[in-house]
Amino acid sequence: MPVIEFVIFESWFGTISVVQRDGRIICLDLSENDMYQEHRHILRRFPTAVETDLPFKRVRTLLHRYLKGQQVDFDIEIDISDLPEFTRKVLEELRRIPYGETRSYSEIAALTGQPKGSRAVGQAIKRNPIPIIIPCHRVIRHDGSLGGFSLGEKIKKRLLFLEGVQKT
Repeated sequence: MPVIEFVIFESWFGTISVVQRDGRIICLDLSENDMYQEHRHILRRFPTAVETDLPFKRVRTLLHRYLKGQQVDFDIEIDISDLPEFTRKVLEELRRIPYGETRSYSEIAALTGQPKGSRAVGQAIKRNPIPIIIPCHRVIRHDGSLGGFSLGEKIKKRLLFLEGVQKT
């Protein structure tokens, strides 16, 4: 049986929860919920999960640095094996987008071998279980406007601003 562990902590950006299975990150949530609500939410999704700090020390440090505006390389092991193949392909491309840069949905579509698949890319990005570490906020519309974001447009704009990218 896989070992599922999680941590919840506060940041100036909101409550952050991170879940890992067998040492690989499977879920990251950034919310306005308090820690108690987030705890309940995680245990509903992962009833066998155990709360612990130690295995999350590195990811927690990286997230804090990132949210302070420091350039961070999230070279952390993740597990997105439960997702459909195309979604995995899209999310793997997102991890290649450098800090402080953006790509359009159509550019990601072309990189995944689906040049007319911008909408499919958008749907795949919506399924991203590990925002920030898999930087879906770096994907914008071809006209330079923000586009959607699962955590809301305001947070997408703030994350891009942290990286020195200013969008309207």
